[in-house]
Amino acid sequence: MEKFCLAMDNYFTVPSAMKYLRDKGIGVVGTARARRGWPPSALQKVEQKECDFDEFRYLIDNDGTLIAKWMVNGLVLLVSTLHAVGNSIKVNRRKPHTTLKNKGHVEK
Repeated sequence: MEKFCLAMDNYFTVPSAMKYLRDKGIGVVGTARARRGWPPSALQKVEQKECDFDEFRYLIDNDGTLIAKWMVNGLVLLVSTLHAVGNSIKVNRRKPHTTLKNKGHVEK
């Protein structure tokens, strides 16, 4: 049972910090930046050009951390030591305005 929950941005969200905080009973949720050897190769291979708008791909690493890539305006790397995989609810989100950056996946 977590005592606290920290929301972290991609600068501070590193695997060693997430494991340390989980061991201390502190949950972590936030965005992350890919680093050498992380996230696991199955997610490293997911590229923006192959994802549709609002697509969510995830895995659970060896420490029990949920790691996901979510396509919004661009591909976002998310992590959570608090959330589990289970039943999901599909929500139809409004697509953002089309830009040069997001044109390939928003117009699909």
